[in-house]
Amino acid sequence: MQQFSSTQAKQNFGQLMKASALAPVAIERHGKVQALVMSPDFHEAARAAQDLMAERRLARLQQAGIEKDRLIRHHRIALDLLTVEPAQRAGLIQQARDTVDRWRREQLSSRDYVDRWAALLALPVQELAKEMVADADGWGTALRQNSPWVGLRT
Repeated sequence: MQQFSSTQAKQNFGQLMKASALAPVAIERHGKVQALVMSPDFHEAARAAQDLMAERRLARLQQAGIEKDRLIRHHRIALDLLTVEPAQRAGLIQQARDTVDRWRREQLSSRDYVDRWAALLALPVQELAKEMVADADGWGTALRQNSPWVGLRT
């Protein structure tokens, strides 16, 4: 950032205006910045960049909220799997396996998701419940996004 003393700014106003068209210019008085001069174009571009960053932050927060909701839903399903009658538990797990089999058969989902969910659904129920809400080697969020439990009621 270019800097002008207040005296230089007064005496070289044309040069100050030319410099401010390229980037903000600091005007100092007694060694401290007292003002910034910038062109309207630069100001608008800076404001647009700031708005874009705010939109991105908002989108990240919204996505985090969605993932939190998915995690809560999978916590509830895991708890239900641990507490319902064995016959009902077996039926719920079978429905999820059927969903994964349909994904495989009809190629509705990536092989990665199909294989990972098939492996999880083959675990004993205590391990399944734990893994459903874990990070799953970095796959937790993705697996909850593409879940065979969607639409199942417990």
